[in-house]
Amino acid sequence: MTQKNSAPQGATKQNLIASNVNTAAIEGTVFLDVEKNDSERLRVLVKEYRGRTYIDLRVWYLSNGGYSPSQKGVTLRPTQVTEIVQGLMLAAQSFDPKEAA
Repeated sequence: MTQKNSAPQGATKQNLIASNVNTAAIEGTVFLDVEKNDSERLRVLVKEYRGRTYIDLRVWYLSNGGYSPSQKGVTLRPTQVTEIVQGLMLAAQSFDPKEAA
């Protein structure tokens, strides 16, 4: 049996609505929604597909006044997240922050 964790406070569709972000196409629980540029957002969602839980990290693009998911992204099994986060942390530590500015 799969144990489902509830979303942390602030990781809800309601916050996106309050931020005036179109949420019509969102299926799942949003954990991150950040502006990438004027026409794209980066979103992390937890969703289910065929009875399994996945984490979806995807670029959403502005389309007809709302945002739609693009093909730019990745869907992960929850068991893969720790390794991915470790890899991201190592990558972030590998450059000089002064050069990134």
